[in-house]
Amino acid sequence: MSRVARRVALVLALTCAFVAPVAAHAATLETYAGDTRYTTAIAISQAAFPDGAGAVVLATGATWPDALAGTGLAGALGAPVLLTEPTRLTPATLAEIVRLGARDVYVLGGPAAVSDDVVAALVEVLPSATITRLGGATRYETAASVASATVAANPGWDGVVFIATGRGFADAEAAGPVAAALGRPLYLIDENRAAERVLAALASRGVSHAVVLGGPPAVSTALEARVAAITGTSERLAGPDRFATALAVAAYAETSAGFTWVQPGLATSDAFPDALTGGVLLGQRRALLLPTPRAGLPDRIATALYARRAEVGGFTVLGGTAAVPSHVRQEALHALVAPCFDINRAMAHVRAITAFGPRAAGGTAERRALDYVAEQLAGWGYSVSTPTVMLPDGKTSRNVIAERAGTSTDVLLLGGHIDSKYPSPGGNDNASGVATTLELARILAETTSTPTVRFMAFAAEEISGATADDHHFGSRQYVAALSSAEKARIHGMVSVDMVGYGSVFNVRSLGTGSQTAVASLRARAAYVGQALPYLRDPGRFGWSDHEGFERAGIPAAWLEWREDPVYHTTADTASHVQPSRVRACGRLLRGWVLGMGEAGLDSLR
Repeated sequence: MSRVARRVALVLALTCAFVAPVAAHAATLETYAGDTRYTTAIAISQAAFPDGAGAVVLATGATWPDALAGTGLAGALGAPVLLTEPTRLTPATLAEIVRLGARDVYVLGGPAAVSDDVVAALVEVLPSATITRLGGATRYETAASVASATVAANPGWDGVVFIATGRGFADAEAAGPVAAALGRPLYLIDENRAAERVLAALASRGVSHAVVLGGPPAVSTALEARVAAITGTSERLAGPDRFATALAVAAYAETSAGFTWVQPGLATSDAFPDALTGGVLLGQRRALLLPTPRAGLPDRIATALYARRAEVGGFTVLGGTAAVPSHVRQEALHALVAPCFDINRAMAHVRAITAFGPRAAGGTAERRALDYVAEQLAGWGYSVSTPTVMLPDGKTSRNVIAERAGTSTDVLLLGGHIDSKYPSPGGNDNASGVATTLELARILAETTSTPTVRFMAFAAEEISGATADDHHFGSRQYVAALSSAEKARIHGMVSVDMVGYGSVFNVRSLGTGSQTAVASLRARAAYVGQALPYLRDPGRFGWSDHEGFERAGIPAAWLEWREDPVYHTTADTASHVQPSRVRACGRLLRGWVLGMGEAGLDSLR
C-alpha cells in the first residue's frame, strides 16, 4: 500500500520576539545583471562557468512553460541555462555559447518556443556540436522530455523527482537551485488530459519518491495521491503563498541538500528569467533562493532573514535594479538588523487605544491611553519620561517620551498625538499614528541605528485655547522647553497623524521652514510602492504636531493618508482603520530610519 508522507511547511510567524539589540550587519551585495534578461543570463553563466562548459541548456526568454524543467537538466550536465529570442539566436547568447566551448546544446521546447531558424544558426556556427531539441506537444510533455534527459545525464540520480503545477512558474522556480545541485528532474502536472502521460512517464522512470511543490490549489491532493501510488512515497512543500512555499523549499534544501543561509539569492518573483537562469549558480553554491516582488521584500522573507541573520553574510542578487529595485535590496539588508514591521501588532495597538473611548485632552481616557503607551515602551526596555502639559482650562496632561541611542547623537523624532476630538474614538485620528510609532519603537529596540531615535506621544493636539490658532499644546510646549543645543540635535521630525485611511499618501509641512525632512521622506517613496506627493498646509499654523518644530527651525514633516470621510466622527473606530495604510507608513519610516547614515543626517540640517 502506498505511503504518503507529508512535510509540513515551516512558515515563520510575522511576530518577532524581543531580543537584545544587535549591531549593524556588514552584509554585502553581489550582483549578476545585464541590460536584458538575455545578458543577465550571460552574466550568471560567466560567474558559474568562468572556464567554460561542455554543454548548454538553451530556452526561450519570451515565456516560461518550456523552460521550467531546464534547471535540473543543467545541473546534471554541469551546464548553464541561457536564453534566446524565439525567432532568432540572440547574438550575445551565441557569443557566450562560443566562449563556453560547448559541444552539446539542449534546446528546450518545440519550434513555437525556439524556432528552427535558431537551431539552424546554432548548427551553422557550431558545426561539430550536437544539437538536441527536447520538446513535446504541450508544456507537460516538454517537461517530461527534459526530465528524461536529466535522468540520462545523471548516473547518480537518487530516484527523487519534483512535481509542480504547469499553470505558474513560482513553485517550480523555488526548487530550481536544489534541482540543479542534485541533478534532479522536474515534472509539471495538472488536472487535464496531459496528466495521464505525465503519470505514465513517472511510472516508466522508476521514481521512488516525489516532492510536490505548492499547496492543493497548485497540485491537488487527488493528483498527489495518484503520484504517490506510482512512486511509493511523496511529500509536499507548501505554504499559504508563493513566498511561504519558497521558505518551505529552503528548509528542505537545508536538510536534504546541504544548502545554507550564508549568501542567499534574491530574484524577482514578478518574472521568470532571472531565477530560472540563476538556479544553476545558486545550486553550485548551495545558496537558497528568496523570491521577492519589485514592490517590496515580503514580510515572510524579511522575518526569515532576521531569524537567520547571524548566518547571512550577504546576498547574490540576480538581475538589475529593474528586476530587484534598490529599495528591495536595502530592505533585505535591513532585515538582517531589525524585525519587520508587524501590522498585526500595530493593529492590536489601534484596538487597545480606541478601547479607552474618546480621548479628550486632559480626560481619563487620554490619561489611560498615555499610560498604555508608556507601559509598552518600558516593556521594550526604554527609559520613559512623561513631562506635564498645561491645558488652557487649567487641567494638565502629559507627553510620553522615549529614546533609543544610535551611533550618532543626532536625533530623528517620530511622534503622533494621543488625544481625539470628542466624541470620536479616534481610530484613524490618531490611534493609527500612535500605533505606528509604537511598532517602530519595538522594532528599533532590537537594533542600533545611526540616528538616535526619539519616540513621542503628544498630548492635547485637538483642542483649542483662547483663539483658533492656540492649539497643539503637547508639541508646542515640548519645543518651547528645548534649549538651543537640544533643538540643534533634532535633525528631523515626523508627525505620524491619520495614517490609517485614505487613497493618497501625502507628506505635508507648513512650507515656511526647512523642507529637507520632506524631501528625504519623498526620496524613499518606493517603500510604499507609490508616489508620495507633497501637500502644503493651508493657513499659518498647520494641522498637526509638526507645526511647532517647523516654526522652531527644525526640519519637520507630517505623514497623512487622505481623504477620511469619517474624520472627527463617532464612526472613526478601530475597524475603520485600514491595515494596509498603517503598514505602508510603517515600512516607509522603518526604511527611512534604518537607511539614514551620517551623510543623510547631515543633509537634513
